[in-house]
Amino acid sequence: MPLKKKPVQVPWDLNVGDDHYLKEPWTLKKGKEFITIETNNNTKGNFYLQKDDEKRLSLSALQAKLTFHQLIEFGYKLQKPKKKKTKDQPIL
Repeated sequence: MPLKKKPVQVPWDLNVGDDHYLKEPWTLKKGKEFITIETNNNTKGNFYLQKDDEKRLSLSALQAKLTFHQLIEFGYKLQKPKKKKTKDQPIL
């Protein structure tokens, strides 16, 4: 009998102020490979998915959500954006 896992929310379903909110594009990384997901501004509800420097694919919202969950299961990790250094911060 399979274990029921708590479903992982996709980043584009979160709003500003929610825990784990990240701005797009969302990058998933595994080793040296990375996959970027971003919204398609030309048609609402569609997303672009691109692996490394390969051709960008257009996906529906459902396809993007299922692909995101599958990538997480395959060991990809959602990357948090790196904080930019400001002039006021000391370099350690």
